[in-house]
Amino acid sequence: MKSKIRIIFMGTPDFSVPSLKRMHDNFEVVSVYTQPPRNSGRGLKKSISPIQIFSEKNNLIVKTPINFSDSETVNEILKQEPDFIVVVAYGIILPLSVLNCPKYLCLNGHASDLPRWRGAAPIQRAIEAGDKTTAASAMIMEQTLDTGPVVSKKIIHLQVNETSNSLHDKISEEMPNVLLNAINLIISNQHNPIKQNKDGVTYAKKISSSETIIDWTKPSIQLKRKLQALSKWPGCWTYHKDNRIRIHNANVLHYDSNLKEKTPGQIIGFSPLGYPIILCGEGSFLEVLELQREGKSKMDANDFLRGYKLEIGEIFEKNSFQ
Repeated sequence: MKSKIRIIFMGTPDFSVPSLKRMHDNFEVVSVYTQPPRNSGRGLKKSISPIQIFSEKNNLIVKTPINFSDSETVNEILKQEPDFIVVVAYGIILPLSVLNCPKYLCLNGHASDLPRWRGAAPIQRAIEAGDKTTAASAMIMEQTLDTGPVVSKKIIHLQVNETSNSLHDKISEEMPNVLLNAINLIISNQHNPIKQNKDGVTYAKKISSSETIIDWTKPSIQLKRKLQALSKWPGCWTYHKDNRIRIHNANVLHYDSNLKEKTPGQIIGFSPLGYPIILCGEGSFLEVLELQREGKSKMDANDFLRGYKLEIGEIFEKNSFQ
């Protein structure tokens, strides 16, 4: 039986859907806020968010304001008299008037072990940094970004070959449990919010387009983590003879080679399984496992090489003008 607790849910991507589903299963979701439909694809057709798709299928009221700068949008929220506002990857900043609206609190589900990786890309930055653990966290929202006290969290362990895809799914699946636990603790007045330690703050800055180009002067372990971190989007790219090539997957390889007159990015051999071995920074090596030419499908490196020639001594470059 559903609780009579009234929830306004705010979210946008597929990451948020399991949390909305749990809220809908357990409470009265009085409305759902998500980002407006965006133009996408070659035909620039309007694409609605995964949260809007779920909401419409489940007969939930959906609102898509561009922002909360006008009083009409804010007043509409106030009139709904929510007990909680639950925010998971919404992508729109809420004013203080909205944060102060619920009977209880505004809660935000964040994909990191706060205060580590506040900001836009916590999943990618945790993988890129080689973190051993992260978390699904439920915090009390404040006007400043991701600074509020944490009410509940679940530590999540990263595997050696963790990608942004796999970690995204792990945290997305765990977040509903963390949020539900936080709400129940608050309702029963058993919560003990933990103030974030300022000494542990790191910021997960937004992924920039410049980061997608592979810098072969970096050590192979850093490049492997970058490949894993950007695997879901936008990927990592290099150039070969003016062809833009995406590298999806690679292994750090211990390889015995004479590096005299060799250049980072250079193909210095092929592994016993036929995969290209690339020289990286600090005399390290990557064994490239999966590649993709622009506009083509992702392929195992062996299959790729049947239709695209790579030779020892050739160089993967940072851009097509080198």
